[in-house]
Amino acid sequence: MVRQIIGAFLVLSLWGCGAMKPAPIYRAGEAGREAELPRVVREDLLNEISLYHGAPYREGGTSMTGVDCSGLVQVVFTSLGLRLPRTVAEQYGHGIPVSSKDVRTGDLVFFGGSSLPSHVGIAISTREMIHASSSGGVVVESIDAFAGSMRLVGIRRIVRLD
Repeated sequence: MVRQIIGAFLVLSLWGCGAMKPAPIYRAGEAGREAELPRVVREDLLNEISLYHGAPYREGGTSMTGVDCSGLVQVVFTSLGLRLPRTVAEQYGHGIPVSSKDVRTGDLVFFGGSSLPSHVGIAISTREMIHASSSGGVVVESIDAFAGSMRLVGIRRIVRLD
């Protein structure tokens, strides 16, 4: 009986994974216009982000038990149906570039020591972002304050909020 229940659970689990539709990947310049970006409900995004607030930092991590900056971005947006690559550099190539004056909730905010990004956060307002800090885990921080320690390399819009 136990074997049958476990077998049924495994079949249903695998069927569910196979039924998922792959989310689109948008690269800079491909989306053309913001109207073509995928739609995400603002509250869903903020709720998903809040699940990770306070999670510890773990290099290469992609779960609530430990996550790094690009892993946080990937798991949050994957849960909302948008597939993004795993690394900061690859994530930087996606979405529509926007000015720092136009940052909105859901935008990806990239930092680094040169023109290449080495860190990413998710804007939760026009002034704040959530990111995985190697010293403090997943924290909310002012974008401007963080830009004092690392250079702001760019901002990418990857979703439209409803």
